[in-house]
Amino acid sequence: MEKVSPAAAGVSPQAVLDTLDALERAGVEMHSFMLMRHGKVCAKGWWQPFAPEYKHIMFSFSKSFTSTAIGFAEQEGLLSLDEKLADIFADALPENPSENLKKAEIKHLLSMSCGHETEVDIFSGSGNMASDFMAQPFVYEPGTHFMYNTAGTNMLCAILKLKSGKNLAEFLKPRLFEPLGMSDDLTCFTLPEGIEAGGFGFSMRTEDMARFIQFVSNKGEWEGKRLLNSGWFDRASAKQVENGDGTTDWGMGYGYQFWRCEPEGVFRGDGAYGQYGIVFTEQDAALAITSAELNMQACLDAIWTHLLPGFKDSPITGEAKAEQALEYRLKHLSLPVIPGFQATESQEALNGSVFIPDSQYHSFTAIIGGAGCTATKYPVPQDDSLKSISFIFKDGKAYLECRQHSGIYALELGIQGAYAITDVNGVPFAVNACWRSDKKLEALIRNLNTASGRQAVFEFDADKLKLTLDYTPPFGSGLADTDFSEVKFTKAN
Repeated sequence: MEKVSPAAAGVSPQAVLDTLDALERAGVEMHSFMLMRHGKVCAKGWWQPFAPEYKHIMFSFSKSFTSTAIGFAEQEGLLSLDEKLADIFADALPENPSENLKKAEIKHLLSMSCGHETEVDIFSGSGNMASDFMAQPFVYEPGTHFMYNTAGTNMLCAILKLKSGKNLAEFLKPRLFEPLGMSDDLTCFTLPEGIEAGGFGFSMRTEDMARFIQFVSNKGEWEGKRLLNSGWFDRASAKQVENGDGTTDWGMGYGYQFWRCEPEGVFRGDGAYGQYGIVFTEQDAALAITSAELNMQACLDAIWTHLLPGFKDSPITGEAKAEQALEYRLKHLSLPVIPGFQATESQEALNGSVFIPDSQYHSFTAIIGGAGCTATKYPVPQDDSLKSISFIFKDGKAYLECRQHSGIYALELGIQGAYAITDVNGVPFAVNACWRSDKKLEALIRNLNTASGRQAVFEFDADKLKLTLDYTPPFGSGLADTDFSEVKFTKAN
């Protein structure tokens, strides 16, 4: 994508700086952003150790891709939004289907208003997603009640596969990914029955997000060529159903897998922990963000308060110092690091030591994989288990070596005051570690394909080792397949 300076694009460099300051004050952990104005990139940055080449899990930002795929399918006559679920999945209907179920249509899945009161758990059902979905009571008349429904988005993917014979990513590749110049390795997590999880399953690089959200901002055009009719995005961004009282960015009305925002003319796709694609229609601007934040409103508030007023109708003058400061800052963005304190005697004593877990323990790298690791590539087999860990210190560097049944996997620990990056079977891990005392080693460990990682504290006491794990950022429990907080080891003889 063509690049220009923010001032040339009519974006105040000071407004971008103020936005970054506000995000930092609010404690938002940013991973990347890319700002476009008039179709050109005018500001971008990655907080190290995150970088342009790494994919990042999208979570529910994936839903906006599913919506766009349905738009293409409608344009090509493969389906109609008025088609009823009872007709499409006639073989999966429960006995004596309710009148509300009989009324449910594709458009109601798109607008999260199919009539469910609670969502189907797609991972603990019968193995027939359509049957489980339709067996869930349709309490409300379709189109009258908003209920956020990821299972409904996955049902759209099932419909797409029935109608086109293709899964979501395969369907979008020639229609969207290739024309927009997006990465050629984009994939979506596949559910057990072979349907891609368009409700949460994409991972992609920030520039891929940016190209897509710019395409949405262009209402289906790319480089002067019409790919998808503009009317689709008029409908997708319009209020299709009420979803709140209009006082927050999650209550301004919902479109077709897009959220309407509080500022006039702004809408977005978004995913858990702050994966955003925001369209500013009146300002002809678009913004892609990846982050790790539970208070997602804080991120949006910073954008509405500081960035939005910075869009001007003509190039910016008189902000040369701010532009220089912004350029420097964007080149030096980083997550906080812990200093490189080293304990020479402890390192010499531990070098080569092997510790065996006192009880059965799942794969170490899978557990520290971060929020959403189930929807990304695992670096080791999911049913693997840990046999031992050992510590290697050489040439001023430190390594944690994990011996699994499937092999040996090593992470550089980054004890020199910066993150060290290790590729483990195609998955990038970044680790920053330091000694808190001569018996306590702390490490921040991140899977760079996900939104979070682990804080690991190794405490040594004679031939015993206690490993304490917590999430980074501190998201709480329930974000990985197995949530161990403490593991005990004994030194091998």
